Amino acid sequence: MSENKKAALIGCGMIADTHLTALQNAGADVIGVYDRNPGAAAAFAGARGLKVYDSLEDLLADETALVSVCTPSGTHGELAEAIMEKGKYAIVEKPMALTVPECRRIMETEQRTGRFCAPISQLRFSRVYREVKAALDEGQFGRMIVGLLSMKYYRAPSYYAGSWRGTVKMDGGGALMNQGIHGIDMMCGLLGYPVSVSGKTATLLHDIEVEDTAVASLVFPDGTLGVIDGSTAITHAKARRLELCGAKASVTIEEDAIRSAEGITLSCEEGSGYNSYSDPTAISTLLHENQFRNILAAAADEEALYYTSRDAMRTVAVITAVYESSKTGTAAVPLL
Repeated sequence: MSENKKAALIGCGMIADTHLTALQNAGADVIGVYDRNPGAAAAFAGARGLKVYDSLEDLLADETALVSVCTPSGTHGELAEAIMEKGKYAIVEKPMALTVPECRRIMETEQRTGRFCAPISQLRFSRVYREVKAALDEGQFGRMIVGLLSMKYYRAPSYYAGSWRGTVKMDGGGALMNQGIHGIDMMCGLLGYPVSVSGKTATLLHDIEVEDTAVASLVFPDGTLGVIDGSTAITHAKARRLELCGAKASVTIEEDAIRSAEGITLSCEEGSGYNSYSDPTAISTLLHENQFRNILAAAADEEALYYTSRDAMRTVAVITAVYESSKTGTAAVPLL
C-alpha cells in the first residue's frame, strides 16, 4: 500500500488534541482539520500550525491517506463510511457507531472499498493487556471463574450542559456506551464476548436522557461469570478496576496497571497515567500512540490491524444488549 502518511482530523473537540499528538508521535503527517464550527477549526488549527478545510468535501478530496474522526459519537458511522468511500483509511474514536446495524454497514463498506476503519481502543495496546492476555491464552489462570469490572466515575453537570453528551441521538448511551466502553472492551478482549447479558440501567443524578448508572451480569462462552458496574454519578470517583479470578491465579488491574497478582508472576508496574474517572481530559497519549503505530503499519501493508471493526462491533453489541435487557427485564443475547 502507499507510504503516504498524510492525515487529517474531523472535529476539534475534547479528544482531538490527543489524536493529533498521538498521530504525530506515531509518524503521521497531520496537515489539516475540518469542523462544522469554522471558528473552532480556525482556533484549533492556528494554534497548531494546521490548515483549515472549508468543507468536509474539501478534506475528503485532499491527498491524505488517513482521516481521524473526533466528532460526536452519533456521527461516527456515517463519517467512517464517507472516508472509506473516498479511498482513505478511517480512524474513529470510540464508539465506532451507536448500534450493531451501523457497525455492520461500516464493515460492509470496508469490504467494498478495500479500506479499513480503525476504531480506537487504546487499552488493547497496553503492556498490561498484552501480558494478561498471553497468560490467559497459555492457561496460567486455570479454569476461569469470574470477571469483575467496576467503573465508578464522575462527570460534573457542566460536562453535559448544552452538549450532545447525554443525548440518545448523539451519545447513544451514557455510563456504558461513552465512559465505560473501554473497560468493557478490555474485559471482553480478555475473557471473550458474553453469550448472555442481564442488566439494569438508571439515571440517578444527572439531568440527561441516557443512563448515568448501570449494572450487568454476564455469561461468557466457557461458562465464566462476569459482573459490571458503571456510573458517572459517583462524586468520590475511583479508578477503573478489573479483577480476573481463575482456579490457579487471579489478577487485579486498575486503569492500565496491575495492582496485585496471586498464583502468577506478572509485572506490577505503574501505568501510563490514566485518571480520567473524574477528569475526562486527564489521559496520556502513550497508548493511543501504540495503536496509531499499528494503524499506520497496517495502512502500509506492513502488519495486520490488531484491533478491528469486528472487535468494536462486538463490544457495542454487548453494551446495547445491556440496554435491551434493562428495557425488557429479561436476559439478552448480544448480536455478535
